[in-house]
Amino acid sequence: MPESQEDIDALLAEVNALADEAVAEIVGDETTDDDAAVAVSQAEPPRRADHAPTDQPTAATPPAAPTPPRSYTNLDRLLHLKVPIIVQLARRTMPLSEIIGLSTGAIIEFEKPADSDLDLIINNKCIGQGQAVKVTENFGLRVTRIGSLQSRIRAMGQ
Repeated sequence: MPESQEDIDALLAEVNALADEAVAEIVGDETTDDDAAVAVSQAEPPRRADHAPTDQPTAATPPAAPTPPRSYTNLDRLLHLKVPIIVQLARRTMPLSEIIGLSTGAIIEFEKPADSDLDLIINNKCIGQGQAVKVTENFGLRVTRIGSLQSRIRAMGQ
């Protein structure tokens, strides 16, 4: 079932937030007061003042099955989305008059060396580079440089 653009945008925003949190944990950034407040609110549910403790025994209730947090469910949905990947050889601009004049056999020259790496593009943003390889009878890309996880996620969301 295709997701709506609003759903995808919301999920990407959530993934960006999760990526920021993961990077902060790896780097060892200090938590902010807002983060501490969220952690405290998640650790202990608020107590209701209208229920005073009673001495009556309570019936033992079996623990409820743990439900995955909503953010992980959304993250799982997002991670299963298929996005187009573009491998770009080179790019240039040409006057429209030259484009109209193209014919079979015409050669368009680019200012990129023939042995340079190809660009790996997601959402019109370069996230890495690599070398062209042959995989059986198909074309492939051996990734030689790739951006950080955070930069790759941001490239998909913008």
